Amino acid sequence: MKRTFTTIAMLFFMASAMAQKTADEVAAKVIDAMGGKEKLLTIKSVKKAGSLDIGGQKIPFNYYCINDRAERTDYSFNGLTAFQIVLKDSGFNFSPFNGMANPERMTAEDVKLAQDELDQQGILLNYAAKGHTLELMDPEDVDGVDAIQLKINLNSGKTIFYYIDPETYYVIRSKVKGISNGQEFTNISNYYNFQKTKEGILFAFVIDNVSFDKIEVNTDIDNKLFEAKK
Repeated sequence: MKRTFTTIAMLFFMASAMAQKTADEVAAKVIDAMGGKEKLLTIKSVKKAGSLDIGGQKIPFNYYCINDRAERTDYSFNGLTAFQIVLKDSGFNFSPFNGMANPERMTAEDVKLAQDELDQQGILLNYAAKGHTLELMDPEDVDGVDAIQLKINLNSGKTIFYYIDPETYYVIRSKVKGISNGQEFTNISNYYNFQKTKEGILFAFVIDNVSFDKIEVNTDIDNKLFEAKK
């Protein structure tokens, strides 16, 4: 009986190791499709400009991020600008459209959940050193594509599912699950119009109803942008 139990345990360990190796192989191919490890490691900042389509109304959109330090998202409409700022230890929201008079602090929980967004080099890159784990799940249909499904368990407690085109290894959909302010949430995003920057780094220029006109890597970003001032 003891020998049988040991054999079963060894088989289980080998199966887990093989699955992890396969998950790592998928992650490596996604990283290669994004431009490769060496190029991703050079990312220090990302700046994006585009628009958010709400019922046919185009809302100008600007995004700024200093890798692993700070990010800011701006939306402008009718002469007013709303923004969200996320830092390593704090965050702020300001929405004059909702009658907000001054920026408000994000909860510590929401700041923690947003930390992976600061990682512009990609959460799959050196994921274990960042405290994340990977699981390869069963394939899932995404608009007719038999997509590879990769589950990423983040150190924040949030879980992200990547749905990957098996031909290009582009991430064509993501599903994010977590708990914010005691409530479970699930956010699904679809990615289109993949283009590479002049540095050879891949981005989706359309994410659901957001379209980017320009994406720049490693341009100077003024630190004052990350001050919570309206």
